[in-house]
Amino acid sequence: MQTKTVAGRTWHFTRPIGWLSARGRGFWHPLSVTIAPEGILYVLNSGDRQGEPITKLNFDEEFLGEFGSDDLTWPNSLALDADGNVYCSDAYGHFIAVYSPDGDRIGKWGEQGTDEGLLNRPAGLAFDSDDNLLLVDSENGRVQKFTKDGRFLSSWGAPGSCDGQFDRPWGISIDKDGCIYVADWGNDRVQKFSPEGDFLMRFGSPKDDGGQLDHPSDVAVDSEGDVYVTDWGNNRVQIYYPDGDIIAGLYGDAREFSKWARDFMDSNPDYVKAFQRVDPVEMVSLGHFQRPGGIAIDADDRIVITDGIRCRLQVYAKDKDYLEPQFNL
Repeated sequence: MQTKTVAGRTWHFTRPIGWLSARGRGFWHPLSVTIAPEGILYVLNSGDRQGEPITKLNFDEEFLGEFGSDDLTWPNSLALDADGNVYCSDAYGHFIAVYSPDGDRIGKWGEQGTDEGLLNRPAGLAFDSDDNLLLVDSENGRVQKFTKDGRFLSSWGAPGSCDGQFDRPWGISIDKDGCIYVADWGNDRVQKFSPEGDFLMRFGSPKDDGGQLDHPSDVAVDSEGDVYVTDWGNNRVQIYYPDGDIIAGLYGDAREFSKWARDFMDSNPDYVKAFQRVDPVEMVSLGHFQRPGGIAIDADDRIVITDGIRCRLQVYAKDKDYLEPQFNL
C-alpha cells in the first residue's frame, strides 16, 4: 500500500478499479464518477465503446449494470439526487437525462440557447442541500440552478477571466457549508463562491510554487474542507487547504492490476508475456495518472479519480488517525 503523509494528513492508495472496455467489464475513457451512499459507483464513459456509457459497480469491482446508450451522444458529467437518481449532462444535445438507480430513464430536460434557463454544452453537475441542481453551463460561461425537474431558479457568472467569470468551466462541487467550487478549465483555476454565487476566492497559483493548474477538469471537497482538483493538463490531483494554499499532489499509484484486469490477463496469456517484459521502472510509470478527469469523495473520505487514458479508476482513502512509524536509531 502506497502512503503519503503531508502536513498532518495521510492518504493511502487502496486499489485500482476497471480495465479497458469489454462489454460489462471495463471502461473507455472514464470521464466522471459519482458515489451513492451505499458504496455504489456510477462511472461515465466518454469514448466510443461497446456497451452503454454509464457503468454501475461497487468498490469490490462487482459489475451491477450499464445504461444510457439510447439517450446520450456526448455525455459529460454525473450527479445523484437525494433519491439516488442519476443525472447526466449531454454536451452535444444540450440537455440533462435522468435515470433511476437501476438505469431506467425517468426524465429529460434542457434546450440550447443563451437566455437564462437555456443551455450550451452543459458540463459539471452537483446537488445542493435543498436537492436543487447546480449546473455548469460551459459555453455560456456561467452556473445555473434548477429544480430536479428542470425548472430554472437562478444564474450567475459570465465569460471572461476576471473574478467570477469563466472560460469553458467544467466540474463543480459543493462543500458542507454550501459553498460552490467550479473548475474554470480555460482560466487554469478553481473558483469558490458563496451559496448565492458571490465570488470568494480562487485556487491555482499563477506562481511556480507547486500549486498552479493546467486545465483543471473537476473538483471535490473532503469532510475536513480540503479541496481536491483533477489537474488534467499536469496528470495529477492537487490538494489544497481551505484557504487555497497547496498541500500536496497525488500522481497515481496503480502499480498492480485491478480485479477486472487480472481476469482479462488470465484469459489472454500473450498479454501476460508482454507485461513480463516491461522494465519494473516503467511499471511504476504505468501506475501514474494520464488525463485524470473526474473526482468524487464519499462520506468516509474515499477519493475516487477517473484515470481517463488508462481506462480505470484509482481509489485513495484519507486516514485521519494515521501515525507515522517511529524508529529508534
